[in-house]
Amino acid sequence: MAYLDECGFSPSQSVNYSWAVRGARKVIPYENPEGRRVNALGVLVPFGERRSLWWDAVGRTIRSEDVLAVLDAIPRGEGELVVVLDNAGIHHSRLVHEAETRFAEQGIHLYYLPSYSPELNLIESYFGVIKSTELPERTYTSIDSLRAAVNQAFYRTEARLLAQPQQHLWPAA
Repeated sequence: MAYLDECGFSPSQSVNYSWAVRGARKVIPYENPEGRRVNALGVLVPFGERRSLWWDAVGRTIRSEDVLAVLDAIPRGEGELVVVLDNAGIHHSRLVHEAETRFAEQGIHLYYLPSYSPELNLIESYFGVIKSTELPERTYTSIDSLRAAVNQAFYRTEARLLAQPQQHLWPAA
């Protein structure tokens, strides 16, 4: 089983907490991220001997072609692979639907989550940790420094995943 989703990072990350003088309004300057966002397409394989967190961080919009390339590259063992996706437009594009037959022949099945249920996609919690605690700074001056920080945050998160004891899925009774 694998969980696939996208996550975006702005050059100015949201502030989790702050302070202000009593009675004064907290002011956080806004920086327009126009053309300076980094988007990551991630795949989490949390179970089995091929556990991994795979990602690609790019300084552009993620497209359906990217999703197809990732679906082809997901590490697999023996048997079928179920990939859990949300209902983003790029997951339901014409290109993805045309490839579903080819994926089924390869033993890859796409499972779309119900609308408005991101909590069912396990990779979302990893994205939350990366955004809230793994990025060392809250502001990045260039897209290259932001992309490097995002990649390092994913590396640290993957290392923690692989250091955890192995979890096994057992057949239901």
